[in-house]
Amino acid sequence: MDIENIKGQINMMLDKLPAPVKAKLDEFEKTTSQDKALIAGGAFVFAVLLFLFLCPQPLVLNIVGCAYPIYASMKMLAEESMSEAPMWITYWVVFTSFKMIMGPLDLILSFVPFYFYFKLTFLIYLFYPSTKGAQKVLDMIIKVYVFPLLKPDKSD
Repeated sequence: MDIENIKGQINMMLDKLPAPVKAKLDEFEKTTSQDKALIAGGAFVFAVLLFLFLCPQPLVLNIVGCAYPIYASMKMLAEESMSEAPMWITYWVVFTSFKMIMGPLDLILSFVPFYFYFKLTFLIYLFYPSTKGAQKVLDMIIKVYVFPLLKPDKSD
Protein backbone atom coordinates (compact mmCIF):
# COMPACT_ATOMS: atom_id res chain seq x y z
CA MET A 1 0.00 0.00 0.00
CA ASP A 2 1.59 3.26 -1.08
CA ILE A 3 1.36 6.66 0.61
CA GLU A 4 -0.77 8.18 -2.17
CA ASN A 5 -3.38 5.45 -1.77
CA ILE A 6 -3.47 6.03 1.99
CA LYS A 7 -3.73 9.80 1.49
CA GLY A 8 -6.60 9.24 -0.93
CA GLN A 9 -8.48 7.12 1.59
CA ILE A 10 -7.90 9.71 4.33
CA ASN A 11 -9.15 12.48 2.00
CA MET A 12 -12.32 10.46 1.32
CA MET A 13 -12.94 10.22 5.08
CA LEU A 14 -12.18 13.93 5.54
CA ASP A 15 -14.77 14.80 2.89
CA LYS A 16 -17.44 13.31 5.17
CA LEU A 17 -16.60 15.69 8.02
CA PRO A 18 -18.91 18.61 8.91
CA ALA A 19 -18.26 21.92 7.10
CA PRO A 20 -16.80 23.79 10.13
CA VAL A 21 -14.26 21.01 10.72
CA LYS A 22 -13.32 21.00 7.03
CA ALA A 23 -12.86 24.77 7.14
CA LYS A 24 -10.52 24.50 10.15
CA LEU A 25 -8.56 21.72 8.44
CA ASP A 26 -8.21 23.81 5.28
CA GLU A 27 -7.04 26.76 7.39
CA PHE A 28 -4.53 24.54 9.19
CA GLU A 29 -3.35 23.16 5.85
CA LYS A 30 -2.65 26.70 4.57
CA THR A 31 -0.89 27.72 7.79
CA THR A 32 1.40 24.71 7.92
CA SER A 33 1.84 24.15 4.16
CA GLN A 34 1.16 20.45 4.74
CA ASP A 35 -1.47 18.31 3.06
CA LYS A 36 -4.53 17.93 5.26
CA ALA A 37 -4.46 14.15 4.73
CA LEU A 38 -0.99 14.04 6.29
CA ILE A 39 -2.12 16.26 9.16
CA ALA A 40 -5.18 14.07 9.84
CA GLY A 41 -3.16 10.85 9.47
CA GLY A 42 -0.47 12.16 11.82
CA ALA A 43 -3.11 13.22 14.36
CA PHE A 44 -4.70 9.77 14.15
CA VAL A 45 -1.37 7.98 14.66
CA PHE A 46 -0.56 10.31 17.57
CA ALA A 47 -3.97 9.62 19.16
CA VAL A 48 -3.51 5.86 18.76
CA LEU A 49 -0.04 6.00 20.32
CA LEU A 50 -1.36 8.07 23.23
CA PHE A 51 -4.15 5.55 23.70
CA LEU A 52 -1.72 2.62 23.66
CA PHE A 53 0.80 4.19 26.05
CA LEU A 54 -1.46 6.04 28.49
CA CYS A 55 -4.56 3.86 28.89
CA PRO A 56 -4.49 0.93 31.29
CA GLN A 57 -3.39 -2.19 29.44
CA PRO A 58 -6.42 -4.35 30.34
CA LEU A 59 -8.70 -1.61 28.99
CA VAL A 60 -6.74 -1.42 25.72
CA LEU A 61 -6.86 -5.22 25.32
CA ASN A 62 -10.60 -5.30 25.94
CA ILE A 63 -11.28 -2.45 23.53
CA VAL A 64 -9.06 -3.89 20.79
CA GLY A 65 -10.32 -7.43 21.36
CA CYS A 66 -14.00 -6.46 21.44
CA ALA A 67 -14.69 -3.21 19.55
CA TYR A 68 -14.38 -4.33 15.92
CA PRO A 69 -15.55 -7.92 16.53
CA ILE A 70 -18.70 -6.63 18.27
CA TYR A 71 -19.32 -4.19 15.43
CA ALA A 72 -18.79 -6.87 12.77
CA SER A 73 -20.95 -9.41 14.65
CA MET A 74 -23.80 -6.91 15.12
CA LYS A 75 -23.56 -5.83 11.48
CA MET A 76 -23.77 -9.46 10.41
CA LEU A 77 -26.85 -10.01 12.59
CA ALA A 78 -28.50 -6.76 11.43
CA GLU A 79 -28.03 -7.70 7.78
CA GLU A 80 -29.27 -11.22 8.60
CA SER A 81 -26.36 -12.56 6.57
CA MET A 82 -25.00 -15.63 8.28
CA SER A 83 -22.15 -16.22 5.84
CA GLU A 84 -19.63 -14.87 8.38
CA ALA A 85 -21.25 -16.53 11.40
CA PRO A 86 -18.74 -19.41 11.63
CA MET A 87 -15.85 -16.93 11.62
CA TRP A 88 -17.29 -14.78 14.40
CA ILE A 89 -18.42 -17.72 16.53
CA THR A 90 -14.91 -19.14 16.21
CA TYR A 91 -13.42 -15.76 17.14
CA TRP A 92 -15.56 -15.42 20.26
CA VAL A 93 -14.72 -18.97 21.39
CA VAL A 94 -10.99 -18.40 20.87
CA PHE A 95 -11.12 -14.91 22.43
CA THR A 96 -12.92 -16.20 25.52
CA SER A 97 -10.48 -19.09 25.85
CA PHE A 98 -7.59 -16.65 25.45
CA LYS A 99 -8.99 -14.41 28.21
CA MET A 100 -9.44 -17.37 30.57
CA ILE A 101 -5.95 -18.76 29.96
CA MET A 102 -4.18 -15.41 30.06
CA GLY A 103 -5.56 -14.45 33.46
CA PRO A 104 -3.33 -16.80 35.44
CA LEU A 105 -0.44 -16.64 32.95
CA ASP A 106 -0.25 -12.84 33.15
CA LEU A 107 1.42 -13.12 36.55
CA ILE A 108 4.31 -15.05 35.05
CA LEU A 109 4.52 -13.64 31.53
CA SER A 110 4.11 -9.97 32.48
CA PHE A 111 7.87 -9.88 33.09
CA VAL A 112 8.55 -10.65 29.42
CA PRO A 113 9.47 -7.43 27.57
CA PHE A 114 6.75 -6.20 25.20
CA TYR A 115 4.41 -8.93 26.43
CA PHE A 116 1.43 -6.55 26.28
CA TYR A 117 2.14 -5.71 22.64
CA PHE A 118 2.47 -9.39 21.74
CA LYS A 119 -0.98 -10.01 23.24
CA LEU A 120 -2.37 -6.99 21.39
CA THR A 121 -0.92 -8.18 18.09
CA PHE A 122 -2.28 -11.68 18.71
CA LEU A 123 -5.80 -10.33 19.28
CA ILE A 124 -5.66 -8.37 16.04
CA TYR A 125 -4.35 -11.46 14.26
CA LEU A 126 -7.33 -13.44 15.60
CA PHE A 127 -10.05 -11.18 14.22
CA TYR A 128 -8.41 -9.65 11.15
CA PRO A 129 -10.43 -11.08 8.24
CA SER A 130 -7.53 -11.73 5.88
CA THR A 131 -5.50 -13.74 8.43
CA LYS A 132 -8.38 -15.88 9.76
CA GLY A 133 -6.26 -16.33 12.87
CA ALA A 134 -9.11 -17.59 15.05
CA GLN A 135 -9.79 -20.40 12.60
CA LYS A 136 -6.10 -21.35 12.55
CA VAL A 137 -5.97 -21.43 16.37
CA LEU A 138 -9.15 -23.51 16.41
CA ASP A 139 -7.73 -26.00 13.89
CA MET A 140 -4.22 -26.26 15.36
CA ILE A 141 -4.92 -26.14 19.11
CA ILE A 142 -8.56 -26.36 20.18
CA LYS A 143 -9.59 -29.18 17.79
CA VAL A 144 -6.49 -31.17 18.65
CA TYR A 145 -6.43 -30.77 22.44
CA VAL A 146 -9.91 -29.69 23.61
CA PHE A 147 -12.40 -31.32 21.22
CA PRO A 148 -11.31 -34.88 22.12
CA LEU A 149 -12.15 -34.08 25.74
CA LEU A 150 -15.66 -32.96 24.75
CA LYS A 151 -16.58 -36.08 22.77
CA PRO A 152 -18.47 -38.71 24.75
CA ASP A 153 -16.65 -41.91 25.46
CA LYS A 154 -18.09 -44.64 23.19
CA SER A 155 -17.11 -47.48 25.53
CA ASP A 156 -20.03 -46.68 27.89
